[in-house]
Amino acid sequence: MQDMLETHRSFVNSWESDENDHMNVQFYFRRFDEAARIFSLLSAEGAQQTTLPRDRHVRYHAELHAGARTLVRSAVIAGGYYNGRVVHLLENAETGALAAIALEATSGLAYRHQISPEQAEAALPRSAGSDPLQPIAADRILAEGGLLANASVVSPAECDVDGEMNAQYYIARFSDAAPHVWACAGLDTSWLRERGLGRVAVEMKITHHLPARAGEAIALYSVPRINGAKTLLLRHEIVRIADREPIASGEVVVLMLDLKTRRSQALPDALVERMGTKPASD
Repeated sequence: MQDMLETHRSFVNSWESDENDHMNVQFYFRRFDEAARIFSLLSAEGAQQTTLPRDRHVRYHAELHAGARTLVRSAVIAGGYYNGRVVHLLENAETGALAAIALEATSGLAYRHQISPEQAEAALPRSAGSDPLQPIAADRILAEGGLLANASVVSPAECDVDGEMNAQYYIARFSDAAPHVWACAGLDTSWLRERGLGRVAVEMKITHHLPARAGEAIALYSVPRINGAKTLLLRHEIVRIADREPIASGEVVVLMLDLKTRRSQALPDALVERMGTKPASD
């Protein structure tokens, strides 16, 4: 797209790949966050972006494997419902194939590089909502059949120069929690391995409420919900353990992937029937 600015170039390292032999979701967010900061420096008029966007939504379109060269192009949407939102396109630089697109909440900054709403169509939300997520109390998630899926302490190495956790590491916690949440739904790792299946995300959204800071202990509460014949929606809430303040809310749309054919597979009928009767708490 002519009006998009190149904002990032990188390379998929082997250590960025997960058990499915493709780049883990946290490294998409790392590239998008770095691209956002560079876009602000090169395209914004006046003030620069210095914090995480209130809301970031990502749709995954194709896998990226070790050795792939990556390229990000960025622009702001001019007009329509998503006017003022920044879009980042992550491409495989060798093939030109679109790998993922990020859509960010408006920052209030004025950008020189703009695209039309029609050009941003592939970035718009499908299964995840377009509005910022509201926090759900941990007790409500547990009452719905969810669980404490991750607990950790924020390391200084995970933070920026202001001591606030970088975008990558919120998503790293979503990723580390995912096997526990899938198991909560009845699809544990051994069941998937026996059938040659993997767990993959196709859409992801995070809303930030407060920054997680170096040294803070944080907990991630999660609950799986049926989202369709092939997909689950994992609802996540990160809270500060000391005072239970909400840090971030997330939604991740996931499915089962046949690791040989690299095609999606339908969820077991029994699981859809059982979980489809559970009421959502939000």
